[in-house]
Amino acid sequence: MVDAAEDDLTRRVHWTITKRTVADQESGKPISTTYVLKRDGVDTEFPGLGAARLAANKTIVHPEKLTVSKAEHAAERSATKK
Repeated sequence: MVDAAEDDLTRRVHWTITKRTVADQESGKPISTTYVLKRDGVDTEFPGLGAARLAANKTIVHPEKLTVSKAEHAAERSATKK
């Protein structure tokens, strides 16, 4: 996060995402679920985990694929058969 007070210097911000579930008292079944992002003493509620992670700039990015696609596999096989 950029700190406006210190001329574009970055600072570390501690944050947590907590799942808050409201359940029926008689049956115990969940009625609603919200995700709470706690950052810099401010609690912000989100309807889904993806929205909370996006607000914290923590999207899941896979650096590389673990398996090749069918098209890539076919191209490799045709290249080795020639």
